[in-house]
This record gives sequence, structure tokens and C-alpha cells, in this order.
Amino acid sequence: MDRQRHVDGVTTRVSLRSWSKRTRLITVLLSGAIAGLAVSAALAAAPAADADAQVKAESLEAIVVTGSRISRRDYQSDSPIVTIDQSTLAAAGQPTLDRAIGEMPQFAAAQGMSEVGDVQGSTGFAGGQAYGDLRGLGPNRALVLMDGRRLMSSNPNGSVDLNTIPMSMIENVEIITGGASSTYGSDAIAGVLNFKLRQNFSGAEVSVTHGGTTHGDGATEHVSVLLGGNFADNRGNSVLAFEYSERGVVHGADRPFFANIRQLARPPEGIMPAGTFGTAPTIAAVNGVLAGYPGTTPIAGSGAYNGSLGVNTDGTIFTDLAAPNCVQNYKGIGQKGVNISPACTRVQVGLGNFFAIQVPLTKYNVMARSTYKLSDSVSAYTQFSFMESSARDETAGGSTGPGKELLVPLNNPFVVNNPALQTILASRPADPTNPTALTQPLVLTKLLSASGDRIQTFKYDVFQAIAGMKGDIPGTDLTWDVYGSYGRTLFNNLQQNDSSKAAFAAILNGTANYQGATGTCVGYAWNPFGSNPLSPGCREFATRENSNVNTMTQKNVEGTVQGKIVTLPAGELRFALGADYRGSAFDYHPDQGLITNDSFSYDTTVPTSGTQNVREVFGELLVPVLKDLPFIEELSLDLGARRSQYDGFGGVNTWKADLNWKPVSTLSVRGGYAKAIRAPSLGELFAPTVTGNLNIGAGPAAGDPCATGSVFRTGANAAQVAALCQAQGVPAALYPTYTYGVDSVHGTSGGNPSLTPETANTFSIGTVWSPHFDSALMHKFQVSVDYYNIRISNAVGSLSLTDILPRCFNSDGRSNPNYSAANIYCDQIVRDHNTGDIVLGHEGLLNLASYKTDGIDTEVDWSFGLDALGFSERAGTFRLNSLIAYTHTFKVASLPGSPVLDYAGSIGNTEVSPEMAHPHWKANTAFGYSIGPVSAAVHWRYIAAMKHQDVVVDPTSTTPGVGAYSYFDLDAHWAVIEHLEVTAGLTNIADKAPPFVSGQPLTTDTATYDIIGRTYYVGFKAKF
Repeated sequence: MDRQRHVDGVTTRVSLRSWSKRTRLITVLLSGAIAGLAVSAALAAAPAADADAQVKAESLEAIVVTGSRISRRDYQSDSPIVTIDQSTLAAAGQPTLDRAIGEMPQFAAAQGMSEVGDVQGSTGFAGGQAYGDLRGLGPNRALVLMDGRRLMSSNPNGSVDLNTIPMSMIENVEIITGGASSTYGSDAIAGVLNFKLRQNFSGAEVSVTHGGTTHGDGATEHVSVLLGGNFADNRGNSVLAFEYSERGVVHGADRPFFANIRQLARPPEGIMPAGTFGTAPTIAAVNGVLAGYPGTTPIAGSGAYNGSLGVNTDGTIFTDLAAPNCVQNYKGIGQKGVNISPACTRVQVGLGNFFAIQVPLTKYNVMARSTYKLSDSVSAYTQFSFMESSARDETAGGSTGPGKELLVPLNNPFVVNNPALQTILASRPADPTNPTALTQPLVLTKLLSASGDRIQTFKYDVFQAIAGMKGDIPGTDLTWDVYGSYGRTLFNNLQQNDSSKAAFAAILNGTANYQGATGTCVGYAWNPFGSNPLSPGCREFATRENSNVNTMTQKNVEGTVQGKIVTLPAGELRFALGADYRGSAFDYHPDQGLITNDSFSYDTTVPTSGTQNVREVFGELLVPVLKDLPFIEELSLDLGARRSQYDGFGGVNTWKADLNWKPVSTLSVRGGYAKAIRAPSLGELFAPTVTGNLNIGAGPAAGDPCATGSVFRTGANAAQVAALCQAQGVPAALYPTYTYGVDSVHGTSGGNPSLTPETANTFSIGTVWSPHFDSALMHKFQVSVDYYNIRISNAVGSLSLTDILPRCFNSDGRSNPNYSAANIYCDQIVRDHNTGDIVLGHEGLLNLASYKTDGIDTEVDWSFGLDALGFSERAGTFRLNSLIAYTHTFKVASLPGSPVLDYAGSIGNTEVSPEMAHPHWKANTAFGYSIGPVSAAVHWRYIAAMKHQDVVVDPTSTTPGVGAYSYFDLDAHWAVIEHLEVTAGLTNIADKAPPFVSGQPLTTDTATYDIIGRTYYVGFKAKF
């Protein structure tokens, strides 16, 4: 892995208020530059390079570096850049790229949310996908390119699945930090990942890798075949790549850390929750029933029983959730995942026993590319890439709960014929205010194990075709390139063993009348009390397979011209001009069962579609300013601008201004400002609307602010609150006694077509020092230090009704100071003008947030032969490479005017992206040794200790954080003969388990920490 001396425009506009803090960081960089300058100036008295080196430099082919459109011969960029070579990717020993990318300190590892099964018990688009999350700002805020061209997105949120890139074709990956929208357009806010492919390959190459965990699971297979050669008297070259990859499952039940997490208080027998009996039964009646069961303890107290009740499979009664009383007479222990809580007060199911902590994946990649020289000045090229991947997620069956309960009528024979249950129900007193209290159905919440475990498959077919022509203009230094591309992503999502609300209701009401291939389901054909299986006919009737299909397309046409304008005293004045068109479309069709709300396991959703089109012009100018002066060997500016015209929200401008200064040949200082944008993705604009019950909380501090008893109706602003309530639709005559008696409202969530682009101002400054000492020990020593600063405003963020309602009523004194019904928060609420009730709430995406992060990246690269230490010249070579990332701040303001919280050095916050870890320090260091045909390296991955995000929000919080973590990996390579190489490796040598992270669904950070344990791989690569 080699970091080159280049960079692309970065981070944020400098504010005077924060300059004092930033100065300390920049001073470190400038001090390093000055110190390097002093040493380098002393060395500069010696010849900088010999004549042969100068001739070699002059003969270098002009290339385009990531972050620029202008070809140059110095392979120099003005932005911080890291280059990951193919050997580094291979050292991860994985069939997908996300692990190797995510282990780089500049990235928040991005594999967890898409590869851990339990998080996918919902309808989504990301199953099994692999992403790169640069700076933890979200996978869709870093632009992913292949040879400088956009890839086809695999997710409606704009993220590119790294699985679409064939690993055997990769030469290296260039990663720049900071805004690059003036060069590439939208999405390049955090930076750019540019996968550069192998060129003009001839011959054949076969690679086979096998791996797995040392626990005996999670097997991985990767096979690639690469064929290429020249044709037509070497005027053309074609390359064909084929890859097959497979990743085996790792079950949560097979790792002690995960076996007992995600405790669900809905046992497979089912419980009737407190508060759902119409009126509560008496403790005396419950104790009378318990007295008939051996080994039980009476419920303490007298009067109404305010706990839950359940029925065992044998028909006996058990108590649950009646704290401080322990669970009594529960007989279901021994079922998968079922346990009683440590406090003994509830029956629960550990869902970690059901899901995979590594989702199984199978994928195929095919890529073909050809170039053909039509004439001495014109070449044609084509490229086609295709990926098919399939991931499988299995988790516990769906469950019934608030808003989607099983309703069991009192005349159901399994109610009528249970004497113990009848005794308890008979103890309920009548309610004069509710005449149906004693006749309403029983509410049953339970894990629907009878339907089977939920299984989802996520199948993606992604292709992209590119065709273009390029060449030079005879008699000039100008080159041109025109190409068009078309891509499509087809996503098929199958959800097996979902449970139909209508079918279960028919069974419970005795109206089922089904005859199917596996049997019949007629009348009261299933006992809902206890853990009873469905008959084959009833299972066929009551379970369903949902099929959801999403199609995305992307069209792109681009033309550029670049070259020399004139030679100035300090060098060539070069330019690039271009124009492009990009059109994207999104078309989603969910299963009819989800459209009609006939699912216990998944929310209601609707079909949706949308398009986005943009036309752009852009330009770049490379200006040589000074050259060959004392302490100014070279000084140049790189200026760029782009105008983007979107059909949805008009025109936006982006720009960059970068500087490169070489005081002497061994030292360079680079930096720049840039303004970048991210246009809302198709998913953010047009995501399907999901309908269901949305929580608003309960009064007096939450709930409906217009209801009597609300804290909003009292105090100095009571008159303004009353006026706002009535402006929204609460009738004036009802306002004095208006009540809203529930803590949820009917509502929707989904995309927002009114979103506008995010904007970012970025700034960077850094230095690269390559001293070229005469000492053999230090001759190959290089160090680079770069400061970056990224500030994002108008960021797209999600807002819940529990935030929306209070802010509509100006809870923080800033959100709606005029108490206007037209306020952006109040616009999300619709009331019935006859009753005043909230009839519709909308949770969704809004341009409300702002984020800011800054820090320092350091890379040290050093190698020397052991003869420098007095050993034989054949003793081998040692190499050290260390990438160190320091995150100074990671500030988040989720709403305008809300407190700005700095999450740097903390874990748990997922407001900006799914990745929750933001350590101050993260490093990846390799210690390598090679001798003859054999090389080996030990890799040290370091993640600093972090406090919990609760401490950031409330400094008095005592929620524990996580300690520092170090992982050690090993890889080895042996070139057996000239064209055969054998490789092997171990990761997480110590087999460390992940740390506990309080409050997270999986009780850890599955993306940052190793959750499957020690893994190994062995493989070979043969070339012909």
C-alpha cells in the first residue's frame, strides 16, 4: 500500500469563531513542513537527481490522477490520497471488498448493517450488500468510481455495492478525502473511492482462495479467471474476467456473545397483556388457579391483577410481567431461545439464537473490456460488467404486538373449553362506562413460531455497459474522450413464512374454509394458546411469501477535452472542459399483501417510482505560478468549477481551489478549499410510503400538545398554543375540553420529493516528506501528514413525530417562534376539523441536519534491506507501513437550532450513518519481511477507547463505553515458481470477541469489531 503525493480538494469553509481550535491542528502540520524544509534544504545542496532520473521523468506517460480531469506527468494530486494495492485487498482473505476497505483508518467499517441477519427483519434494499463509509459520513456521501467513471448504484439511497466490482480486475484503489463535486458531480462530499483497473492484460490468470473461521463455520470460496490478449496486430486488446464467490453462514447461536441478545417478551405460547382484558381480573382468582399447580407462589397483594396471563401448551395458566412477582407456572423452557429474565419477572425469547451474524452470500461477476485503435489518433473502447448476488437472511418468526395483535373472540372453543381461563375471566368486574368491556375479544401477543422462521432472500442483478471513443487532436497537445453508459439494477426480495392477518383472523373466528394442496383448514382449526403447530393445510392458508421487486436504471453521456493551452515560465498552463447528462430512474413494486396491510411481520407499504435528471458543464485549470526559485521549486494552482442543472430543484454550482507547493524536491505541501453537493438520492426522494401507527408518546410532557393536561397549554405561551391548535383544526368550542386518549397516531413515513441538495464546504492542508537520505537504513523513508475539515449543511435527516409535535409548538424556543401553522414541523400534522384529532402524521426525511468533522491523517512508509543493519545482502528486506487517523471532532446538529453535540471519541450514535463508532484514534500498521520468493506481514489494527454516546448527550450519564481494541492478523506469500504464488493468512489471531455496547440492537458494533472470531484463508494464483 503506497500513499502517493496527491490529494483532491477537501473540506470546509473556515469560520473565524472556530479558528483558534483549528489553528492548533494546522500548526502541527506547518511545523512539520517547516522542519522538513529545514532538513531538505540542507540536503538540497546535493544533486537532486542524476541525468538518467531526469530523462526517465521526462518520458513518463501523462495520466489523470483521482480528483482531477487534467492529465499530468508528475502523478501528483493536490488532495490527501491513499492508494490501496491489490495485495492489500487480498490480505483480508475475504470474497468481498468491504472488509479490506473498512479496515482502513479513514473508514467507518460499513459491512455490519447489511451482513448481520437480525437487522433485516424488515422490508429494505440492502441485504448482503457491501459498502465503504468514508469518515463515517455515510456510504452515499462518498462517490465510488471505476477508472474515473460512475458505477451503477445498487441501492436507492445512492450507495454503490462494492460486490459489483470484480476483485481480479483491480490494480489499486485511490481514496481522496474532501469535496470533489466540481470534478465528478454530486455525492463526492466526504471524498472519492476510485477503483483503477488493470490495463492491457495479456495471458491468463487463475486464482483460488478458500477460508473460514477456526470455529468450523463461515466458509468462504473465491475463484477468479482472467483472460486477455492483443489482436489485430496489437491495435486492440480485450480482457475477460469471471469470478465466483461464496460466503457461508455464521449463526448467532454459535457465538456465546450473541446467543442471548435481543430478548423479546412475546413467548411462543402467547400472553394476554395487562390492560387488554376490558377490566382487570382479580388477584384472588389468579391465585385460586395457581393454587392447583405444584411449585407455584401466590401473587402478592389483593384487588385487581395488573400483570399478563398466558396459557401453556397443556392448557394450564402462567403469569408474566407482574413485577415484582416472579413468573409462575411457565412450562415452555427448552424451546429455542426461550428463557426467563434474570429478575424472574418475564418470559422472553433470545432472538440471537435465530439470526445469522454473517449472512450467507453467493455472487458471480463477469467483466469484459476492449480497446481498439481505429487510427493513430482515435481509439474506441467498450466495457460490460455484470454481477448477480444472492444473500439469505433467517430470523425468528414474526410476532403479534401493539397494533397487530391476535384477537381471540370469547366464543372461541379454546377459550370456552379452558376452565382455568374461564375462572379468571369470570372475576372481572363490569365497567358501567364500557358496556362491551366483558365481551370484547382477548388480545394475544406472541411469537408466531407456528408460521416458521422468517427467511428473506435478497437477489441483485446489476449490469453496466460503456462505449466510447477517445483520441488526440493532431498538431496539438489536446486529447478528447466521449462515452455513454447504461446501467440497471434489478432487485428481487422474497420474504418467506410471513403470516396473513386475514387468514389468522378467519381461523380464530371459526370462518376459515380453505382446501389446498397440502390439506384443509376449516373452522377453529388452530389453538392460539400455547406453542401449537399449524396443520399443513392451515400453514399453507395462513402463511405467505411476499415478493418485492425494485428496478433502477442510470444513463450517462459525457464528453471532455483537455490539454495544454500555453507554456508559461513556470510550466504548462493546462485545462479541461466537459459536459455530461445523467438520468436515473427508480420503480418499486411491493407484494400485494404489504400493500393491503395483510402482514404480521412487515409494515404496510405502497408502490412508488421516480426519476432524476441532471445536465452539467464543468471546467478545470492547472496554473503553474512559480518555479525554480529559492524554496519554491514548484508552486501551482488547480482551479475547478461545475454548473449542475437538476430537473427537480434547479441549478447548483460547485468549485474547488487547490494549491501545491514544493519548497524543495523532497518536500511538498498541498491543500485546498472546495464546495461540494450531494443531490438527494432516488430513495430519499421517492422511497415507498409505509403506513402504520406512529408513536407520539403520552402527556403531559409528550403526546398531543393540544390535549387538556398538556404542559404546552400552560405558561406564558398558552394563548399562542391555543391559537395554533385552532389554526390546525381543533374547533374553538371543543378546545377547552379537547382530549386525545392514545399515544400513537395513524401516519406515514417514506421519501420526500421536496428535498434539496446537501452542501459541503471542505478544506485540507498537508505535507509529504520524502527525504531520500543517503543512509541505506533511511533511504526509503516517507511520511505524510494531512489535515481535513468537512462541514455539511442542509443535510438530509429523518425526523420522528415525537420530535415533530413538540417543535411545531416551539418546545425549544427556536423551532416555531411565531407559532405558525405553516411551519415546517406543523406541516407534518393533519387534523380532523370536526373533532380536532390528529388523523395523519408524517415522519420522513427533511433537510434539517448539519454535520462537521475534522482530523489528521498520517502515513509512514519505511523499508530497508537488513544489510543496512550489518547482515548479509541476502538477509531480506523489512517494511513498515502505518496509517493513522485522528478524528478531532464529529459534530452533529440534528435540527436547526438544536444543540451541537460532538461525538468524536464516542460510540453509539447513528444519526449520520449506520456506523456508530467514531474513535479519536484508529490505526492500521503492517510489519513486513521478505526474503527471496517468500514474504510475510503482521498487521496491527488499533481502535481507541470510546465513551458511550449517552455521555455526550448527558455528561452525568454513567453508561459504560468500550475500551481500546487491538487486532493482529498475519499473511504470507510464496512465489513457488515464476508464475505460481501461494498465499495464506489468519485474521484476529487472538480470536477476540466484540465489546458490549449498551443500547444497541445487537449489543455491539457489528461493523467496527470482529464478530465471527478468528478466520483463516489459503489460496494460490497461477499465471500463464
